[in-house]
Amino acid sequence: MNINKTTTSQTVRSWLGIPYATSERFRSPVLLPYNPNLPYDKKGAAPLQSGNADWLEADNGLSEDCLNLNIWAPENIDNKPLPVVVYIFGGGWTNGANTQTVSNASGLAATGRVIGVSINYRLGVFGALSLSQYGGKLSEATNLCLQDMITALKWVQKNISQFGGDPNNVTITGHSAGAFSALALLAAPSADGLFHRIAAFSGMPSRQVPAWGAEERALAVLTALGIQDDPEQILHLDANLLVETMSKLLFTDPGAMHGIDNDAVATIDDRNQPNGVLIDHPMRILESGRHKDIDILFSSTTYETGWWVLHNTKNFDPGSIDNLVKEFANRNRIPRSRVKKIIDSYNVDERTPVEIRGLLLTDFSFTLPQTRGAIAHANAGGKSYLLCVGPVEGVPAVHGTEMYGIVGQQSPNASEEQIVRDNFVRDALINLATGNRDQLWKPVTTELNVKGIGNPPYDPTNHALDVLKIFEGIERP
Repeated sequence: MNINKTTTSQTVRSWLGIPYATSERFRSPVLLPYNPNLPYDKKGAAPLQSGNADWLEADNGLSEDCLNLNIWAPENIDNKPLPVVVYIFGGGWTNGANTQTVSNASGLAATGRVIGVSINYRLGVFGALSLSQYGGKLSEATNLCLQDMITALKWVQKNISQFGGDPNNVTITGHSAGAFSALALLAAPSADGLFHRIAAFSGMPSRQVPAWGAEERALAVLTALGIQDDPEQILHLDANLLVETMSKLLFTDPGAMHGIDNDAVATIDDRNQPNGVLIDHPMRILESGRHKDIDILFSSTTYETGWWVLHNTKNFDPGSIDNLVKEFANRNRIPRSRVKKIIDSYNVDERTPVEIRGLLLTDFSFTLPQTRGAIAHANAGGKSYLLCVGPVEGVPAVHGTEMYGIVGQQSPNASEEQIVRDNFVRDALINLATGNRDQLWKPVTTELNVKGIGNPPYDPTNHALDVLKIFEGIERP
């Protein structure tokens, strides 16, 4: 245990790199007991992944053996246990770790109102490759990333009381892949009872990989390795070879993963696969009311996929409106005549094709499923809160703009506007986690209501209504 001073008046205790499970390659995780006699004063290993890892702040390197978590708690806790917030990092299921500053939930604990937890899970080839269809020693390899998250939540339920946390008051939150995963857990019976609220930032009840796409991805990896006729050989190959092989097969166009028909890396609709983790699509679960007792905060930014417009223009640019129409129609099984009408809604103000694509996919992949999910949950008797994060001085509202705020940290060189906006994000999460509904904004009821923060370029509620109308009748699985 460490004791750290923070930027607030609270002092925070930390336990770093606690192993919560062990696992053999492509096998389900096995829960580990907590050993209170170890110091837990160093970060654990980050998940093995491709590329330069300096940004992960992984002091103890990367490893397949990465199933560890960090805990932060206020130094002084009254007799009443505190609510727990479990953060699931994002990074497209291929990158990220609980070692980063933007995964450091000490900022939440520093408020004195919650216990912060940040978990690791397996990534890429080790956590998101579907192999259970091959049976044998690979029969458990489906949505292993979700299996890891569920096992971490089981560890929290069993042990968090030793750190001053309430195992019966757990909120899961995350950004991007972390938020998509949190919402996917609604459809995992093995996660039932392990969490009680969700705050999903820039991740929606959508964009799951269809089983056929997951199998195509697996076959491509096995073929590239030359073991398609003997898949179990993958158990014995060099770990870095596996990581780099899958990395080379990823899309160069970041927009490709946003289609309904895809073989991207993400959570898999494995309901009909061997040993499937999920029983349905998360949107259908919301509609059913199966988890109407769980309060959910859905949040997205005003220009999510604008990140790629600004930072990966070459690969994201469709080149022309005709190309964009063809791509969007084919990837989403929408008639071209309808797609042309949709794109006409965005083709205004002399926008370029890449700018149009950025706004189109922001709404199709984020605003639309977020709004539909909130409405579905509310109609089924649940509490839904919609949040729209806008730009602030010096910071466009692209994917990731609010990541520091989610865990209560402050972005370097943040403007006063950004500090105010990000503190709002932190406080909204904590008010949700502590059950202080009166400190939140009006939830979605028979009337849609979207809270805007920062400087949205439109009225968030009216924009959401417009998006529902533009995509009326079009599925967004």
